[in-house]
Amino acid sequence: MIAGSAAAASAGLSASTVFLSLLVPALVLYYIYFKISRRHMIELAEKIPGPEGLPLIGNTLLLLGSSDTMFRNLYRKSFEYDQIIKLWLGPKLLIFLMDPRDVEIILSSNVYIDKSAEYRFFQPWLGNGLLISTGPKWRAHRKLIAPTFHLNVLKSFIDLFNANSRTVVERMRKEGDKEFDCHDYMSECTVEILLETAMGVSKSTQDRSGYEYAMAVMKRVSKTIKKKKKKKNKKINSSSQNIQNRHRYCPFRS
Repeated sequence: MIAGSAAAASAGLSASTVFLSLLVPALVLYYIYFKISRRHMIELAEKIPGPEGLPLIGNTLLLLGSSDTMFRNLYRKSFEYDQIIKLWLGPKLLIFLMDPRDVEIILSSNVYIDKSAEYRFFQPWLGNGLLISTGPKWRAHRKLIAPTFHLNVLKSFIDLFNANSRTVVERMRKEGDKEFDCHDYMSECTVEILLETAMGVSKSTQDRSGYEYAMAVMKRVSKTIKKKKKKKNKKINSSSQNIQNRHRYCPFRS
């Protein structure tokens, strides 16, 4: 029985050794391939300030934890650099812009319209509309909606923007000097403006419709993200467990 246990332990060690001997070179080769295939992007990224990352995982450790923890980590890092900061999420390059003028250049471009991969989470819900699509479809939709955002049209809504802005400021004023999250207030204000400008529905005819809709949207978005995250974590945990089960050994097993 002891001989059998020793043989099982030896087989387990041998399997683990083989696995690691294959994994380490594979990771090294992938790292070299990544460096060579994206050399131009890496050279440009080196010109952007940001914290030093670790090989393979980059700055992933900064993004661990809850959404609140992740935001606070990024918020603190933003003060360590100027108006732009880069982070590596594994092999993925993330660039954060703090200057509104830089953001305007990107958002007003008709060339750089490809959406981030995270947008695919909302495709089953929002379809392939203006928010999700890219390329010819995006340009076609953008052309249809462009007249709505003509400067003369927007000027006619200034009084409405002003009235809703004053309303939301007065509501936030009731919070006093305490710290509070203004997101819910601004979401409601945005929805109220959209309802009145696009549909002609004012708050006087719809009791708290803007707030309820905004909260429903946020709940749906949060649910979608959590569902995708849970599904991805489940796959990772399942793969990790399979590897552990495959290479686990116990010298005292019969």
